[in-house]
Amino acid sequence: MKKILTGFVFCLSITSCSLDTIPTSQYVEDNFWKTPEQIEAGLVACYSTMYNVYMYGSNLIFSETGTPNAYNYNGTYGWRVIGDGSVNSINSDIVNGKWGACYQGIGRCNTFIAGAPSFVISEEDKKEMVGEAKFLRALFYFDLTNMYGDAPLILDKPDVNTQSFLPRDPKAKIIAQVIQDLKDALPATSSQTGRANKWAAKALLARVYLYNEMWEEAEKAAEEVINSKKYSLFSDYRNLFSRDHENNQEVIFDVQYLYPTFVHSGNGLDIVLRQFNSIAPTLDLVKAYDMKDGSSYTDGKDLYIDRDPRFYATIVHPGATYMGQIVTNDKFINTGYTFKKYSRYDTAAATIDDKNDINIILMRYADILMIYAEARNQPIYDAINEVRNRPSVKMPLFDKTKDNFTKEQMRERIRHERRIEFAGEGWYYNDIRRWKIAKELMNGSTVQKYDGSIIERRIFNDKNYLFPLPQQEVNDNPNLLPNNPGW
Repeated sequence: MKKILTGFVFCLSITSCSLDTIPTSQYVEDNFWKTPEQIEAGLVACYSTMYNVYMYGSNLIFSETGTPNAYNYNGTYGWRVIGDGSVNSINSDIVNGKWGACYQGIGRCNTFIAGAPSFVISEEDKKEMVGEAKFLRALFYFDLTNMYGDAPLILDKPDVNTQSFLPRDPKAKIIAQVIQDLKDALPATSSQTGRANKWAAKALLARVYLYNEMWEEAEKAAEEVINSKKYSLFSDYRNLFSRDHENNQEVIFDVQYLYPTFVHSGNGLDIVLRQFNSIAPTLDLVKAYDMKDGSSYTDGKDLYIDRDPRFYATIVHPGATYMGQIVTNDKFINTGYTFKKYSRYDTAAATIDDKNDINIILMRYADILMIYAEARNQPIYDAINEVRNRPSVKMPLFDKTKDNFTKEQMRERIRHERRIEFAGEGWYYNDIRRWKIAKELMNGSTVQKYDGSIIERRIFNDKNYLFPLPQQEVNDNPNLLPNNPGW
């Protein structure tokens, strides 16, 4: 059963609530934190930032188009210019909007945390809810630094007088705060679906450590999640991303959707994927999937026969049955392919509409296994084999005595496995940048359709490893300068 966060809108920004008198007909900070219901609504407001168009809904999936995995033809959210390398500080909605969206969430969390001393609830409940707010603040700051690097570190509630002209703090300082917030959040024990608990905090901590090359810490955090036995792989890879199997045992933390109140942005993911083909898988991604026997695909082999089962669960290809019909070469106008993952449709004829409210998974158990494998920095077989041995996947397992990978070979296997396991979920953009291989993969590469015809040539320069600062933010606060290298 789907549960959803509910609450009501209330005043969080000091700039919109600084009145000389306290009205009794509406909520402001001075008369808000009075009842458990109001406090709960305050925390819900922190969670609601995840629904912001620039945060974790459709936009997360659109980030695939900034990688070799997918192509965006119409510039939705500004990902087309990121993919082709023509992005600048004014021509991309995601570049311009992500910064403010993150600080919106950070400001709400700061307001909630600052108000906690006055909450008239039990100390246990207060500690729990503040832990959730700190988890969310950590998530938003982590996202901010992944995209922009250095940024102002603000831990107080919003104040236009003191915060409007702050300079950027080093990313390392922000990450130290992120880590501390996640450690503070660990006592959280919420069992409510869609809410952060200690294992979500531990899982995000593992990801933060990994992204910042703190290998031993990442390994330990991931290992603790594994050893907790709280999570396991869901047997059916395709249905892991279906509406009927949400909140299964693999999901550690996700964004909860429920039609009609909470649906994906961009007219719904199904329309984006099926009709607009705005997140179109590339031939490069199709070829990246191994054959069912574990061998690599090579030209001359049949593109659609005997591939890794995750291919059929993720990508709709010409000749496949989709929505009760055989897919023609021109069914999906941009590349001939679309993503099946996070779509409500499959082989059966459609009996539903496009109002997609499938939860978007931000952390799942397979990612923890892959983090553990990557962080070990030595050949490790069990974790990657567990992912490959999912009942609906059953790809050949690696054998230490036979394969005997070097560290370098195992690193490449892990990177390949991550690309395949998480294709279409929005993580590859972060992966290729943190691995510092985006320039190698993207610069001079081409986007190809199902038949090998070229749609676009791509450019990726060193400066593209970070977003430029949004021009409007720099105009409003020149102290944010200098911009990121190359911008």
